[in-house]
Amino acid sequence: MQLFPVCHCTIILVLFGFFLISSSIVHGKKVKGQCSTCKDISKNFYKALESTAKSNYGGGNTGWEEKSLGSYATSEVRLVEVIEKLCDDSSKECHSLLEEHEEVVERFWFKEFAQKKDTDFYAYVCIDHLMLCCPNNTFGKDCAPCPGGVDRPCNGNGGCDGAGTRVGTGKCRCNSGYQGDLCLECKDGFYEESSNETHTICKVCHISCKNICSEGGPKGCDECKDGWLDNEELGCQDIDECATEPCEENQYCSNTQGSYTCFSCDVACESCTGPGSKKCKECHSGFTLTEDSSECIDDNECDTDTSLCNGENEICKNTPGSYECACQTGFVRRDDACVPSPKDADAGETDSEEEKDVGDVNDVDADKDDEHEENETFSESNVKEEL
Repeated sequence: MQLFPVCHCTIILVLFGFFLISSSIVHGKKVKGQCSTCKDISKNFYKALESTAKSNYGGGNTGWEEKSLGSYATSEVRLVEVIEKLCDDSSKECHSLLEEHEEVVERFWFKEFAQKKDTDFYAYVCIDHLMLCCPNNTFGKDCAPCPGGVDRPCNGNGGCDGAGTRVGTGKCRCNSGYQGDLCLECKDGFYEESSNETHTICKVCHISCKNICSEGGPKGCDECKDGWLDNEELGCQDIDECATEPCEENQYCSNTQGSYTCFSCDVACESCTGPGSKKCKECHSGFTLTEDSSECIDDNECDTDTSLCNGENEICKNTPGSYECACQTGFVRRDDACVPSPKDADAGETDSEEEKDVGDVNDVDADKDDEHEENETFSESNVKEEL
């Protein structure tokens, strides 16, 4: 009967621990993000100083304004202009952070900048007062030094987690080829070129080494990769796989370090030893081998066989290794015959209709002329009768 309360308490403790871990992660991301935002504000502060360096009060009488209102360079008017430039319009995080801590920026302006003190904006605002960031190569809530010290963190072979922020574990994140708590050891695939208590230089093994090596070059390999053969004097040497002709008949082989690649022969070749129509062993159908250049050139079937493509409105077109029967310009193929294209046919019909319309108009005009002549004749006859 006592097991159930114990199990119930255990579940509560596990959930509570999970909650604490989740909260810590969320808090860490938030602080790290705020540090990044503060860095951006710092960069924009110095850009704003540069862009307003030649400005003034803008009233038109700079001398009187400087005498009466004080120097524009350290004035509140310039501060307002600078603050307006600290955030990009779309950065909600920046505007929120600046609105919450604007008094810190004002304090820096009047107590540090205006007093000609050589105080860095980033150190004053982001590190010392808002405590969102840390100096370079320090980390965590108290800005502790990274392993190896702030001058050469991780012995110069990496960086520590959370460096420059108020979060992170401080553990070394080693550069490629290095490992260990202080990044003083070489990873597999690398060898130690030189080393002492504070410095280690790791170099990558030769491409022929399978995994581990003791020195540079093919002789330093403990074991050769596939595609390489161990030689007592020279170390790992590349195997020329192309010597065994591993590619298909219509392909040629190109040896690479530790392997090979098969490429398709030129369209003129039935088989080949390399790229292009001059590397053919045998010509493909539709091509002929020339005696002078040993090159497979295309046969022009349209010139050598006049019986090809003799249909009405049909022409012969040569293609690489073959030919095709095509229709003359203005014709299209339909039911294995070349007929006028729809556009040309429509144009012909339009011309006929236009000619017909013109004829009809001429006929109408002719009828009118005949009618006019009849009227004139009728009028003349009437006049004679009256006389």
